Amino acid sequence: MTEGPDSFEYHFEQRVDPRHLERFHHFSERMRELASEREGFISLERRLIERHPEVCVFRTSMRFNTIQQCMSWLDDPQRRQLLLLEEEEAGFRSQGQGNWFGYGRWLSRRIKRSVPTWKVNLLVLLTLYPTAMLLTPVLHGLFPRASGSTLMLVSNALCVAATSWLLVPAVSRAYRRWLEGESNTLQTLGSVVSLLLLIALFWWGFSNLPLTGGH
Repeated sequence: MTEGPDSFEYHFEQRVDPRHLERFHHFSERMRELASEREGFISLERRLIERHPEVCVFRTSMRFNTIQQCMSWLDDPQRRQLLLLEEEEAGFRSQGQGNWFGYGRWLSRRIKRSVPTWKVNLLVLLTLYPTAMLLTPVLHGLFPRASGSTLMLVSNALCVAATSWLLVPAVSRAYRRWLEGESNTLQTLGSVVSLLLLIALFWWGFSNLPLTGGH
């Protein structure tokens, strides 16, 4: 599949019991075959990043032509069924990772004027961090019996939808002059400082909220 200008990347990690490595490799190959049959599939790469006596950690990078095609594959019933089977029988665990830099590159292509990716990354961090922190405990409370992979999928899907279609566009409008390089030096400094202060405020708030695991 040829990579388009708006291709979307998704990253996640898998924690595997060393006793089930051979099974995991067969499972991974089956997943790759199924993904390659989906419309918009570009590539899927997996590598071992940590190895300990009790666990092996793999990182997977998956790329589709569009975010919609990627999310469609993540929500595929056959994929979810295979993943659930591995969770129940082999103790397989998957954990999503926020790919803010790749996500920022993808979002920056949707702004009409050329915008430096690092600016979009700040907006993504500002909106994605609180969204994920709020959604995770809420989903655990609403669906206490759901599997970890199901909750992760729902959480990621809602976070991506909220940030790409609602929150980032809204914040972009507020910071439009700074994003498009039309602000002066003082305004630029004020924009960056205000974004960093908001991120720090979110961090402080979530660190002190019992609902989000704070103390």
